[in-house]
Amino acid sequence: MGDDKVESENWEVRPERVDMEHYIQAEPAWAKYIPGGYSKSRCLKSSGKPMVASILVLAGTCLLFFGYDAAVMSLVNINPDYLQHMDSAGGTNRDAARIGGIVSFWFLGFLVGAIMAGSYADKIGRLKSIQLGCVWGIVGACLLTSAQNFSWMVCARILSGIGCGHLNTIAPIWTSELADYNLRGAYVSVQFTMCVAGATMTYWMEYACLKTTSLPFAWRFPQAFQMFFLLLIVVAANFFPETPRYLAKTGRFEEAREILHRCRLRPSEQAIEQELAEIQEAIRIEATSSAHGFLSMIWQKDALHTRRRVALAMGIQAMEKLCGPDAIAAYGPIIFGLSGFTGNLPAMLAGFNFISYTCSVPIGMYFVERAGRRKLMLIGLLVMGCSLLIAGPLAREAINTPETELSKKRAYGAAVVAFVFLYTCGFGSTWITCCWVYPTEVFPLATRAKGVSLSMVSFAVWGAVINEVIPYVINAVGWWVFVMFAVMNFIQIIPVWLFYVETANRHLEDLDILFASDSPLAYKMEREFAEKKRALGFHTDVQEVLQTA
Repeated sequence: MGDDKVESENWEVRPERVDMEHYIQAEPAWAKYIPGGYSKSRCLKSSGKPMVASILVLAGTCLLFFGYDAAVMSLVNINPDYLQHMDSAGGTNRDAARIGGIVSFWFLGFLVGAIMAGSYADKIGRLKSIQLGCVWGIVGACLLTSAQNFSWMVCARILSGIGCGHLNTIAPIWTSELADYNLRGAYVSVQFTMCVAGATMTYWMEYACLKTTSLPFAWRFPQAFQMFFLLLIVVAANFFPETPRYLAKTGRFEEAREILHRCRLRPSEQAIEQELAEIQEAIRIEATSSAHGFLSMIWQKDALHTRRRVALAMGIQAMEKLCGPDAIAAYGPIIFGLSGFTGNLPAMLAGFNFISYTCSVPIGMYFVERAGRRKLMLIGLLVMGCSLLIAGPLAREAINTPETELSKKRAYGAAVVAFVFLYTCGFGSTWITCCWVYPTEVFPLATRAKGVSLSMVSFAVWGAVINEVIPYVINAVGWWVFVMFAVMNFIQIIPVWLFYVETANRHLEDLDILFASDSPLAYKMEREFAEKKRALGFHTDVQEVLQTA
């Protein structure tokens, strides 16, 4: 009798005992022809802090490559040998357009890579998708290193962007689905600390190469060095866990349970079973949603309000670009030239700005869970807007002050530099984390990869536009570029306050309840969420909420 009782209790807590055969989606037959990915036999056997640290190292390397690849053209664009090969050394508007075009074509590749990754990451798994991205990136890096002309370089940049689109779309999803619900933001913050460190690394590597080596080596070696990170990722990923949400979706509940145990800092049997039950319930609900394809996610209205989530995810990436970080990072020497400094100093200041950027990101790691995404974004917009609004008039004074008043001119220039550094720290400690973690949280499991890839489309489109037009804007308006971005930061406070509901410290499955509200306004969503929780109890059934919404 005692054994029967134990068996009965186990039957109740094991989610896979519930009939799930109608909701399980097995991997397609063609997935077995793609080597690599997760394997139970070779997966790391560590658990707790060692497993978390290992996951963060791999994900951080993925984002380090993203930061490196995104910034790799920063000093290449002024290399005389590179400009000669690209037939763009004349300094004309045509030449500027060609150089800006090469930078922007990377975003086209990024867009394509994000869509590709989103289309099959839910079918073949997160790890295999990351490895496929590495293959694209390696091919792109080989072509970048050997580029001989404009067309060659454009093709190489597109292929490199495709690889980066894969990694930057899937790596944050992978960590968000593996992380404890109260650590998702910290996970992403660690990754983007590595991302900014990658950008800092490539900037100073190129600066050192320009000063100490031949001009051809100075731009070709940084392109080739990308392959080191990609080869490391493609090999190491074979030994890491797949996400429990993907494993459960494909019917491997026991493996999902084991991964949950290994990836939790303080695992308990009850908490693990409850989390697995929530995942299973989410799979049931999401299987009934009509919005599973890219177009249906954008156009169709469903009970999960997927269309609204797409708007929030794409909107936050657009706003991130309109905050102005690319103008400061990609065109740093030009921006610091507006402070009145000349010679090598603007390039040096741009490099030191990257260092301050890297140091500021861990601040977001501390506050992203404590303050929450919403509050951190609002604070960031206020700090960045004020910094740039002050930097603009100071830049005007620095430029207009004659050389005869050198001490005064330098004082204004130093003040401009200080406020640009403050802007960069404001962005690094707030938006760089929030804008990447938010899209990985707001989507249901069934459409998470596709949803994040759509947010990457927004990132790529706006990134390409900003990087293409910024040189012309700076030439046209000069120091007014600071004021222009300050106004954009202030304007963005309105949509963030109105529509961006808090996602911090909530289970991913719990967000389906939050987004069940018919109102897009954040405060109404929170009010209805609280009412439903009180009415239905703390362990709310998602299906019941959606039926009563």
